[in-house]
Amino acid sequence: MPLAATRDAGNRANPLWSKFRTEMIQTLDWPIVRRLGKQRYLFLSLILFLLTGPVVGPGDTPIGRIAMYSILTLVVITGPLAASRGIASLIFTFALAFLMLVLGFFSSALDFAKTGLFSNILGILFFGFLSGLLLRNLLFASEKVNAETLWMAVNVYILVGLFFAFLYAAVAFADPQMFVGKITNAPLRDQMYGFVYFSFVTLTTLGYGDITPNNIIVGTLTYMEALIGQLYVAIMIARLVGLYSVRARKVSP
Repeated sequence: MPLAATRDAGNRANPLWSKFRTEMIQTLDWPIVRRLGKQRYLFLSLILFLLTGPVVGPGDTPIGRIAMYSILTLVVITGPLAASRGIASLIFTFALAFLMLVLGFFSSALDFAKTGLFSNILGILFFGFLSGLLLRNLLFASEKVNAETLWMAVNVYILVGLFFAFLYAAVAFADPQMFVGKITNAPLRDQMYGFVYFSFVTLTTLGYGDITPNNIIVGTLTYMEALIGQLYVAIMIARLVGLYSVRARKVSP
């Protein structure tokens, strides 16, 4: 059966899904939604989230917690819109983000040992899936170098850092002694931005040494992150130069 006929048959068999899909496509065509789907808005949301660390502080105050999750909400909105190229991936990404936000926000009222761990696992899935979608678009869907392509390359790099930050936070729940350094003196719930700091110091191979892995598992994760950080920069430079060269040959007489 032809693909178009298969889709028509599927739509007739699932009228509710067909209606929902049509409404979602119409919603994604709204000007405000298209604007929020730009890569630069995702970048601004990510930077604002990273800069909320000094506001939250080691005490994890209620105001700081509200500020952190308010900014994270912007990432939740702009991320899926900027990365998804289909309804299924958009819904899946939003679902992960929603659960991550709810569990994280209410972790103070619930048993943090459980809700915090699940929130970190969902954060791993969310940032990992989001960076994977953007990386796929960057490597296989982009055909020219423009502002959106450059913003996308930067966003993938930041999302990889956040992916590993949530991964380190989740690992710390298994054994708080896996890290040695100043952040380990604070309760687990107050260490998130410490793991964000450690992740980006590792990703950029800066390595101040004020936080160090104390376990072979964490040690493996850290050198893998450092390796990914170096390879990503090299591969992205080659990819962007290649796209620019192809475009230059096409426009040249």
